[in-house]
Amino acid sequence: MNLNEFKDFVRQNFTLKDRIDELTAIQSEVKKSIREGVLELGEENERGHIVVEINDDVTGIRSVMNQRKVSKVLDIEVAEELLKEKGLHERCIQMIPVLNEDEIMSAYYDELLTESDIDKMFPSKVSWALVNNKG
Repeated sequence: MNLNEFKDFVRQNFTLKDRIDELTAIQSEVKKSIREGVLELGEENERGHIVVEINDDVTGIRSVMNQRKVSKVLDIEVAEELLKEKGLHERCIQMIPVLNEDEIMSAYYDELLTESDIDKMFPSKVSWALVNNKG
């Protein structure tokens, strides 16, 4: 590859990124309108999803659905209060040992660990990123 070929690839990448960003912004607005339309025109099915039947011959899409998802997340404060009331708090606590990086470094500064030990415990990772510098 010569420099001119390389420049062509950089220009293509620059143009594609701009187009992708523009199209992503447009797609976000279209999705927002679709969500609003589903809420306005849709009907709730037996699973709680809101569905609009469109039977579009062009895309082959039969329906658009705003899918209902339910998840349960532990409310720590409520759980701790309830478990304490029932005398189950200690039973339901799990202690997980975690290495304290500050203490590891303190041991190094106190010369209880060597630089080699630290290098083994904290291996270097190299990552790369393409950066286009302008101006």
